[in-house]
Amino acid sequence: MNTDVAKIVEGENMPSPPTIAAKLLDLVNQPDARIADITKVISADPKLSAKLIDYCNSPIVASSRTVSSLQQAIPLLGMRTLRLLSLSFSVMDTQGQAGFPYDEFWRQSLATAIAAKLIAKHAEQNADECFLLGLVFNIGAMGIGNAYSKELSSRFSQDELLEKLSSTIEREVCGADRYEVGACLLEKWNFPGAMIETIEKYDVNQPSASTKLFFVSQQVGKLMLSPDPSDRELFGVRKAANEMLGIGDDQFDLLFDEMIAEWKGYETLFHFDSIAFDSIADLEHRAKESMVKISLGMERTIREMSEQQNELRELALLDSLTQLKNRSAFDAEVFQVSNEFRRESKSFGLIIADIDHFKAFNDNYGHAAGDIVLRAVAGCLKDNCRQYDTVYRFGGEEFVVLVGDCDYESTLKVAERLRSAVEKLQVEYGGNCLCVTISLGVCWVDRGRHDGFNHLFEKADASLYEAKRKGRNNCVAITASAVRNPVVNAAVTPTASLSPVEPISLSLD
Repeated sequence: MNTDVAKIVEGENMPSPPTIAAKLLDLVNQPDARIADITKVISADPKLSAKLIDYCNSPIVASSRTVSSLQQAIPLLGMRTLRLLSLSFSVMDTQGQAGFPYDEFWRQSLATAIAAKLIAKHAEQNADECFLLGLVFNIGAMGIGNAYSKELSSRFSQDELLEKLSSTIEREVCGADRYEVGACLLEKWNFPGAMIETIEKYDVNQPSASTKLFFVSQQVGKLMLSPDPSDRELFGVRKAANEMLGIGDDQFDLLFDEMIAEWKGYETLFHFDSIAFDSIADLEHRAKESMVKISLGMERTIREMSEQQNELRELALLDSLTQLKNRSAFDAEVFQVSNEFRRESKSFGLIIADIDHFKAFNDNYGHAAGDIVLRAVAGCLKDNCRQYDTVYRFGGEEFVVLVGDCDYESTLKVAERLRSAVEKLQVEYGGNCLCVTISLGVCWVDRGRHDGFNHLFEKADASLYEAKRKGRNNCVAITASAVRNPVVNAAVTPTASLSPVEPISLSLD
C-alpha cells in the first residue's frame, strides 16, 4: 500500500462499516460457519432483521407465503444467500463525515449491484457475490471523498460530485484512483480476497472477464437511474453489452426489464427515489420523445438566433440618429440594385441631397439642434418618397435617394417634391423656428444603361455642386449619357417640359 492510499485508508475521517457488518464478514470468511451463528449476529440488529424479512416478502423473492420472522426467512433464502445478503444490507449503512452524498452513492451502487447480479445469473456465475461486489465496487470513491472533502468541494457541489468525479481527477487529488483505494479498504474490512482482487485489477484498457462484467454493470446502472435517457445512451450500453459480454439486443432488453422489476423491490426497502420508466420499451419511448423535444428546441434556438442575427444585421445597416439606412447599407445595396436595373433595362434616378448651411445650425444653436434638423430632414425625405424608393443617410448632412423604375420627368418631380417639402419644414428648437433648405443633384439613367455606379455618383455629385454654386435650395439634373457637365440654363417649373439629354436646373427664387 503506497503512502497516499495509506493516508486515506488509515485516516480518522475514513468511513467504516457497522459492527454488524464486521461480524458478518468474519462469518462469510469461515466456510464452516453455522447458520445458528449467522442468525445470532443478525438477530442482534433489529433493523437488519426487519430488512431481510421485508426482502423475503418483496416481489424479488416472490414467496408464496408471508414471512413474519427471521426463522422463517432463513430456510427460504438459504445459508449462502442469507450471509451475503445480510452483509450487503449492513454494508449499505456505511457512512462517514458530512459533505459526501451517501444516499445517492448507495442508490447508484445498488443499481450497479442489481445489474451485476442479473448479468452474472445470465452467465451462470455467482449472482449473490456479484451483487455484493457491485455494491462496494466504487467504495474507494467514498473514501477519497471523505479524505479530500475540502479539495473536492472547491471543485464540485455535492449534487455533481458523483457525476464528475473520475479516476483522472482522483489521481490528481490524491495520487490514486477509487479502485486502488477501494481494494485497500476492503482488505482492511476483511472482505474475501477474490473480491479485493477483482477491484484491484479493474482496468478498462486491458479488460479481464470480471472487468467487462462490472464495466457493463456500471453503465447499465447509470442508464437505469438516468432521469432523461437518450437514444444515444441506450445504444452505447447495448453496444458495450454485446461487444464485451456477447449479450444481444433482445436478451439485453429482457435482462433490463428484470433489473427494473428488481429495482422496484429494493427501492421500497431502502426508500430510494423511483426510476423514471417501467420497462425498456418505456425508456425507448421517453428517449424518442426527448429527441423530438431536443430537435424542436434546437430548431427554435436556431430560428431565434437567426432572427437575432437578422435584427443585428438590420441594426448595423441603420443610422442610429435618423433611422434611415446608412452608408454601409448604401455600399451593400446600390451597386447590386443598379446592376439589376441594367440587366432588366429599367430606368432609374440617383439623387444626392445636402442640407444648406448645416454648419450654421451647429455653430449658432449647438449640436443638439443639428441633430434635430437631421432627424427632421430625414423623416421628411422618407415621407415624401415613393414606396419603392430608398433613402440613405450617406454621411454628415448628406443624403442619397435611389429612385427606381421611372422616367426622366418622374425623377425630377421626386427631387422637386423633396426640396419643396423640406423648405416647408417648421423645426422648433429652444423657442426658435429653424428654416431648413436642401440642394439636390440628380443623375437619371435611361433603361439602366451606365458605365458603372461610381460614374453615376460622380455625375450626381457634380450636379449637387452646381446646385450649391447657383444659390442653394434648388435641383440640378443631368442624364447618365450627357457629355457636358450640368449647368444652369434657365429657370423652369417642376411641370415644365424637360429635355432627357441636356442638364437642367430647377431654380426656386
